[in-house]
Amino acid sequence: MQRYNLDSTRILKLTFLLLLIISCKQKKEEIKPELKIENQKSEIVTEEEQMKIVMDSIYEIYKKGKVENFDWDLVFNKADEYRKVSETYSDKELIPKDFLEFSQKFISDSEFQKAHIDFENLIAVVGACEETFVLKEDNWVIDDWDFISEIGIDKELENTFHFSNNIFFSEYELKEVGTLTMLGFEKINGKWYLTLLFQNDC
Repeated sequence: MQRYNLDSTRILKLTFLLLLIISCKQKKEEIKPELKIENQKSEIVTEEEQMKIVMDSIYEIYKKGKVENFDWDLVFNKADEYRKVSETYSDKELIPKDFLEFSQKFISDSEFQKAHIDFENLIAVVGACEETFVLKEDNWVIDDWDFISEIGIDKELENTFHFSNNIFFSEYELKEVGTLTMLGFEKINGKWYLTLLFQNDC
């Protein structure tokens, strides 16, 4: 009789443990989908972040001079950023005085020009008909083109600019052809630097 009671007690304990294990397993299964959703949320990267990752990787390729892999979006995305700082202007009278003074020195003094190009962050591309050239510090060609004097709109040209306290962006367009040149400057630590150059020589 005593043995029967022991066996019954053991069976009851085992049954209780089995029920406890089954109960815990069900709870884990109930939690799993929620955890999965949380993990999915943390893994979701916004479209804007994905675009930034792509553009950053393109820029790394660009900086290494792998022109065959160059993506033109790099130039046009940067230009779009600069356009957002203001509406489009063609009146030279609106150009900030400090930028006007800077531009004259930039085109007349080769050493000053090279010292005021942010080569670390520069995007500079010259597109010829069959080739694309990426300009960097080691192959930079001094340019004395008076880009400010060319701003204005007439029957053939539409040369405009956008500006803010720390950005100056100008575009030079032949109406029947399209954009010929784009220049972007940024004020960094109180000084202007060239950060974008696009030249279509085709």
